[in-house]
Amino acid sequence: MGLAVPGGMKNTRREFLGAAGILAASALVGAQNEPKTLPPTEDNIEGPYYRKEAPFRSMLAEDVKGDPLVISGRVLSPEGSPLLGAVIEVWHASAQGEYDNDSPKFLFRGKVRLGRCKSLYRFETVMPGQYDLGESKRPAHIHYKVTAEGYKPLTTQLYFKGDPWLERDPYVRKSLIIPVEKSACTFDIVLAKA
Repeated sequence: MGLAVPGGMKNTRREFLGAAGILAASALVGAQNEPKTLPPTEDNIEGPYYRKEAPFRSMLAEDVKGDPLVISGRVLSPEGSPLLGAVIEVWHASAQGEYDNDSPKFLFRGKVRLGRCKSLYRFETVMPGQYDLGESKRPAHIHYKVTAEGYKPLTTQLYFKGDPWLERDPYVRKSLIIPVEKSACTFDIVLAKA
């Protein structure tokens, strides 16, 4: 039995369904070719231990006890392009879970700026320790402040996969948990447009 179509032509059911399948497939291909936008990195609390005036440096801990840790990554736009000129500032507790709040050394604190040819940031430090909150502990974490011209500033934290206190901490976000392999980890950051 034929199906009536505009112009008085008749198509068989098979032809009609075949044409519909072609249209659906072309729509799918078109959707796949559209640029995908990356979701912005989730924000997280600043916490009470932020200090202004941290120095520009990538080596955050020299001659201190602790397991070595190298953190690197990119700062990206929602379209996936690197945001050269972005400033990444980090701070964290020592391996014993203590923050340097007063010393002129600004231990475990620093910032870097992505240059014209440098799309990766990198910090060398030690694995931060957990610290007591009474009946529980805060999981090991590193604080971030990230800024780039034309984008919303971001304050967030990264957490480490396998930490036993992750499930109990109300501030942890799953998207901010990263694995550490051979004393190194990667944490890419996506900023939302201003």
